[in-house]
Amino acid sequence: MTSSGRPDSHGPRDPLLDGHRLFGRVTARATLERAWAKVWSNGGAAGGDNVTVQMFFNDAPRRLWRLGHVLRDGRYRPGPIRHVEIPKPGGRGVRPLAIPCVVDRIAQTAVSDVLMPLLDEEFEPASFGYRPGRSVKQAVERVRTFRGDAYEWVVDADIEKYFEKIPHDMLMARWAESVADGPLTELIWTWLTHAAPDGRGVSQGSPLSPLLANLYLDRIDEALDGRGARLIRFADDFVILCRSKGGAERALDKTAALLAEHGLRLNREKTRIVDFARGFRFLGHLFVRSMVMKVAPQEADRDQIEAWMLSVAKSDATAQSDDRAEQAEAERRERAGYSPGLRTLYVRVPDRRLHIRNEAFVVEQGEGSETRGITWRELIAIPHQQVDRIEIGPGIRVSDEAERHALATDTPIAYTNGHGQTVGWLSAALTPRAGRHLAQARVALDESKRIDLARRLVEGRLRNQRAVLRRLLADRETRPQMVLDALVRLNAILGRGEKTVLRGAKSVSELTGHEGHATAAWWRAISTLARSEFRFSSRSRPRARDPANVSINFLAWLLERDVAVAVQRAGLHPGFGALHRPADRHDACVYDLMEEFRAHLVGGLFVYAVNRRFIRPDMFVVRANRVRMEREAGDALIRAYETRISHTIKSPRSGRRVTWRRLMVEQDFALANHVEGREPYQPYDMGY
Repeated sequence: MTSSGRPDSHGPRDPLLDGHRLFGRVTARATLERAWAKVWSNGGAAGGDNVTVQMFFNDAPRRLWRLGHVLRDGRYRPGPIRHVEIPKPGGRGVRPLAIPCVVDRIAQTAVSDVLMPLLDEEFEPASFGYRPGRSVKQAVERVRTFRGDAYEWVVDADIEKYFEKIPHDMLMARWAESVADGPLTELIWTWLTHAAPDGRGVSQGSPLSPLLANLYLDRIDEALDGRGARLIRFADDFVILCRSKGGAERALDKTAALLAEHGLRLNREKTRIVDFARGFRFLGHLFVRSMVMKVAPQEADRDQIEAWMLSVAKSDATAQSDDRAEQAEAERRERAGYSPGLRTLYVRVPDRRLHIRNEAFVVEQGEGSETRGITWRELIAIPHQQVDRIEIGPGIRVSDEAERHALATDTPIAYTNGHGQTVGWLSAALTPRAGRHLAQARVALDESKRIDLARRLVEGRLRNQRAVLRRLLADRETRPQMVLDALVRLNAILGRGEKTVLRGAKSVSELTGHEGHATAAWWRAISTLARSEFRFSSRSRPRARDPANVSINFLAWLLERDVAVAVQRAGLHPGFGALHRPADRHDACVYDLMEEFRAHLVGGLFVYAVNRRFIRPDMFVVRANRVRMEREAGDALIRAYETRISHTIKSPRSGRRVTWRRLMVEQDFALANHVEGREPYQPYDMGY
């Protein structure tokens, strides 16, 4: 606290506001009644449940009692949001509004009423919008005052779609600098996730949004105001006054950089540097030289649609050819930054054989019988340089020559059963990297180092689980409550700045406990998003008894073999893990490195394959009280897996576009760097 009793506004509040005590104040009957009085006086439209303010009034005592009760016992869930568009002044397009239900507006108003006077203590004098005792008139007077003090140059700034672009993670990291963890934090996460499952934006229509919007820009206010520049901000509308044009240019560059750090950006078409001689509009006033005239408000148009595309490059190791034109194209794409990644040859059709011809792997079809003799007809030949792994299903023969060639060329062969599970490997000896293996062992044996690495792995898995759910919701008109609940749980674990639940864990078992609870909710969400005939009550492995878990296990084993090959290429020992404890016949390192890839390449892909009907219930049969997958379903899942894993993403290290398999190799080498003390391991983050 400062000598005046006001909290230090340039850093985390000390001590933090007590989240439990604040939640008690929010849910008190008197607070909810005052909030209801405000909502009643403001009127407004009904939310998505079609309950009007008048309808709520007719049964207000009972409804308020129930609201307080469900808030306190943790059963509160927001109602459907009503989305409308309203025209902007002057016919300049429309503005989207998201209107919560009346009961949700009451709860949000209660939170705002309790928090506003406390958080307002931390806000800067330069901020005027939606704060008690502050007004447009005062903001205009501040502009006039600084102009009289020779601040003649103005950065007239516009943040592109500010309310729609606020990142929830960073907003809640700022929240955590003011409010201690507790049920109030969970409530804020619930509202944010319910309104914007993709992790960005606060509703323009929520009574709480102005407070959260001011909170998020508070650190930017601190950085911009002072040292030759004077800020005047009203919500997302602001100007920066400077004494010289050069100072204004530097202030503009600094503003752009600060916004970028906060996941925002300037609308360059609406942002400019002017002086008072030319004049500018701000908060419905025209400033020209020493005159200030009130004019009709002119709101900036921020309706610029932001699009992103993911380029896809398909590579199928079983269909490679020697065509020179294709090879030239592949080389051209390699030079352009595309890496073809690793390639897998699947041999799954019974009565086929893997053989060798001229140092190329050959897949042959057998014709005839054992008694009369088998004639082998060549189906495809692939040079070993174009094969990184071979998968052999049941009923497939592998010649001695093929096995020897695989060993000589360091091409691993994985033998699988009919369910897709690995039953054995044929591969060369472990890469002779004894020093690296010892470094892995030291991390596994040092509890603090093991906890640190395990936390990174868990965080990587949960972040990508959240990203996958957000992407799966992007094209859906409805938002199942089970999915929103999972997002709230993931957000609560991940999104609190440095003082996260994971970073406070004291043991690996505590980390796995958090992961287990979050992942259980995630799988329930995945089940909800899948077609009804593929929904499941819980995740089971390996003896699955339903088509969904059989399919998920099949995809997980495909991923496991890809990661196992990448582990070997990086010279890591597959048995030394951090999150997964080392044990005999247990590839702990492989399981560790699968964590960050499971959400996209297993759970998310399962939903995609099911909903696109790549697999159907008739592709599964029940035998001996177990569900078994027909080969048709396995082939379909392999095609879906190969298509997805051949997509390209931007490497976080090289900046090049690489396939998912190539990214696995990069991540494995990054783990090697971590255990050898060169740089901390960072799991791949899919982002929004």
